[in-house]
Amino acid sequence: MLKWILAALLAVLSVTTYSFSINGSKWPGGATHLHVGIAGLSASGKAWSDALRRAAQEWTDKTPFDFTLINSYKDPCLGYRASATGSGFPSGTGDDFNGADFTSTVCGNEFGTNVLAVTLVYTESNQLGAFDITEADIAFNSNGRFDIYDGALDTSRGTDFTRVALHELGHVMGMGHEQNAASVMRASIGNIFTLQSDDIAGATTLYQGFTRCPVSRLDFGRITGSLAAGDCTVQQLVGGGTDTSLTDVYQLDLAQSTRVTFSMNSSTLDSVLVLMNDRSQVIEIDDDGGTACNSQIVRTLPAGTYAVLANTVTSTTGETPCGKVNGPYQLTARYESADLIGLSRSTSLQGGSSTASFAGGVTTNGGASYSNRVTPTQRFDVRGRISIDPAHRGLPGFLVTAAILENNQVYVRTPVGEFVPLGSQASPVPITTSKILNATESVTILGQAVASQFGMNDASVRFLIGYGLNSKPNELYFHEEPINLLITP
Repeated sequence: MLKWILAALLAVLSVTTYSFSINGSKWPGGATHLHVGIAGLSASGKAWSDALRRAAQEWTDKTPFDFTLINSYKDPCLGYRASATGSGFPSGTGDDFNGADFTSTVCGNEFGTNVLAVTLVYTESNQLGAFDITEADIAFNSNGRFDIYDGALDTSRGTDFTRVALHELGHVMGMGHEQNAASVMRASIGNIFTLQSDDIAGATTLYQGFTRCPVSRLDFGRITGSLAAGDCTVQQLVGGGTDTSLTDVYQLDLAQSTRVTFSMNSSTLDSVLVLMNDRSQVIEIDDDGGTACNSQIVRTLPAGTYAVLANTVTSTTGETPCGKVNGPYQLTARYESADLIGLSRSTSLQGGSSTASFAGGVTTNGGASYSNRVTPTQRFDVRGRISIDPAHRGLPGFLVTAAILENNQVYVRTPVGEFVPLGSQASPVPITTSKILNATESVTILGQAVASQFGMNDASVRFLIGYGLNSKPNELYFHEEPINLLITP
């Protein structure tokens, strides 16, 4: 009980508090369409369709949710009439169109006392234990008197249609009623006629993508993690539902279309992998695509940002030996590409600005294709490419190459082609090659190497390349996403 009392006190003392209500039901991908073609004009001569359009556009402009507005008309009761049960709630599949109109009843059921409008929401269960909204229609009560105006509520003119539309569109998105008086989503209408911070915070929380849980960076290579009590759950991630299984969330950024393989291996967990896009729309879930209780997802993904969830089952399954719901795991990310892959997060040593871009990869066939995995006995090259900032092209400068081992020890390549520990270099920026900088610099990091000759049979190495100017000898332009070399038997 003390824990809940303290939580309540913190909420009261906080500078900003919110009271929005969400339950996990939402549109997959954070977007839908809306048919706004309501016929007719208000008493003030303004079109109902324009007011509905303006309300939907305000949600689109101020929150992560996107309404695509369609000028045509769709009857909000069309699908409902075919599936009504008399309970007052939609029970069928609807007609797959989101419509709105003035109706004398809620599609055959009476409006409640003082009810200005009702939103009929159709949902279906999804793979994460929550519900996806598949259709939402708005019935405005034609028994009431509406007009279109801003400012304080003027009962002599009737109810302002736009603020009612704003409220109902919040329900269309999956939001519930709020307790905060300063909110469009408050259960009773008032003088507020635009979205408030509470409304925006609610929609942002519902549609902020996968960042409801802590997010770690995922670069190609492998990561050792662990699922343990206190970690984020799928239920927390999606904002509702019934899936209380633990999950770690990783973000992967792809600069180009790439074929990727994600593997989650554990000797104790019943591993589950979930792949999402940047709006938390599930692309694929795998429970047993790998060997034993391991999981694997293989996809070709277009350029963009993705979330990879290292997940497990909700409760023990009795499997031997991997039926536990918490424990260690190893997450591996591999790729296949016809060219060097773009490397994200360009940066500099001293904070200087640059438009340089970087690419890199590992090839075992002379550049016919690239990946990040080799066997201990395969002969391979590690290559990089730098597109030099136009302002730096043609100037005297230098190239730098570094390798980072799994123990985070850093090695740098010398002008004679050897990798030596970083600490053995006297200068802050160890130069690999001095030269006049071209528009594009191709870098051979390793050529015709064999991992077993270096005593590497199961290892991961990260490579970085960069460049600098002789006029700024302590500045270096490079990338934070590494060129990964994964050596596995």
